[in-house]
Amino acid sequence: MSNNSKLKLLQAIGDRVQAYQDATDEMDEAVARALDVNRTDLRCLSVLSRLGTVTAGELAAMAGVTRGAMTTALDRLERAGHAKRLWGAADRRSVRVELTDDARKRIWAMYGPLAEEGAKRLQKYTRPELAAVLRYLEEGRTLQRAQAERIRQSLGPAARPPSAPSSRRP
Repeated sequence: MSNNSKLKLLQAIGDRVQAYQDATDEMDEAVARALDVNRTDLRCLSVLSRLGTVTAGELAAMAGVTRGAMTTALDRLERAGHAKRLWGAADRRSVRVELTDDARKRIWAMYGPLAEEGAKRLQKYTRPELAAVLRYLEEGRTLQRAQAERIRQSLGPAARPPSAPSSRRP
């Protein structure tokens, strides 16, 4: 492959990544509207959908919000019937959060067809291609988070949410 054709391929990939991110944003906006939540709440629902039950502190860190903002988001999500708090029996200050059954069903009704069609399309790839896709996605996630942190750092302390732990996705 010549340097010129590699450069064109890299430019095409960059263009497709941006288009993919725009399409993802469009999908997430449609789901947020259907669930009548804001984008922060949708991020919380995404974490809960992916990981199951987590502590309120873990959820705040993974959603990139302060603990105070998390309390407000959880209040909204509970009122909407999307999430529920589970108070610790031994320590009432300990709070775990999980999706309600209704929320899980509604989320699957919207994202399920996308996941199923995506899985069908991925079946067409070879193992080495899938490994390359996985590596690219993980490197991209790491890069995105690092650049978000760089921007937050440039805005000063007030713009910095708590550090998010690394992804626990399989």
